[in-house]
Amino acid sequence: MSALNFRLVQSHSTNQQGRSKEERMAEQIAFQERELSRIRQAALKDAVTGGANMRCLAMAYDWLEDGDPVSVLMVDVDGFHKVNDSLGRDCGDAVLGALHKDIEDCLRWDDVAAREGGDRFVALLPLAIKEDAHAVGERLRASIERMVFQSKEGRFKLTVRIGCASRSAGESLNTLVNRADCAARDAGRFGGNIVLAS
Repeated sequence: MSALNFRLVQSHSTNQQGRSKEERMAEQIAFQERELSRIRQAALKDAVTGGANMRCLAMAYDWLEDGDPVSVLMVDVDGFHKVNDSLGRDCGDAVLGALHKDIEDCLRWDDVAAREGGDRFVALLPLAIKEDAHAVGERLRASIERMVFQSKEGRFKLTVRIGCASRSAGESLNTLVNRADCAARDAGRFGGNIVLAS
């Protein structure tokens, strides 16, 4: 029986239960509103980590005033490809989820952490100047360095390199993220496990 037929049968049997057309329509509208809310929330979540995605971070950035200080951290996991290659993608995804949670735990209540893709995360720090961003980045770097992951093959640790950038007047989110990304790449030249400002 098709979904359409099921709805027609359900509607017919509901009508026989004595409910008015208005009641049935109100119930259907409420159901559709709940589904729309669920879809909207899902659109702001990363499928792998369950945390915020870049769309959510961009929305938070759009809420900021143009003159407010804001900084961004680009967090890049050192050597993460080895985790996926040796332990498999499921283990890699679990590690990414744990990293995302640790990043969120290290941030302030109004900061937003999002997975950009792969093993890269972006943290938006509203009202944070360069020194604040570097301090948050260092706290985050040290926290991840202390984490111990357990797999079937044994325990392992990871480190991150973090680039930080603070917004200049009129700078877009993309430009700010690109500057933080360049700083993270430069940090990789030092071997990783470091915070570097742009």
